[in-house]
Amino acid sequence: MSTISSLYRSMLRESRKIADYNFRSYANRRVKLGFDKNRSLVGENAELALQEGQTQLQLLKRQAMISQMYPSATSVMEKL
Repeated sequence: MSTISSLYRSMLRESRKIADYNFRSYANRRVKLGFDKNRSLVGENAELALQEGQTQLQLLKRQAMISQMYPSATSVMEKL
């Protein structure tokens, strides 16, 4: 269980590093929906979902790095 919550926190932390507001909101939403969808999994299915989550975390890390290297214009929503 601690591995799952650690993965969840790591994914949310990485999604907050994405520079663009729209991509950041999308990543947060996908992380939350993905964990809600897989909440009831047990056994081998849970292990497969955990492995997929690790893969998605690596993808989020790469995306956050790219978004910091090539920042976009500030969104109107961020100025609120």
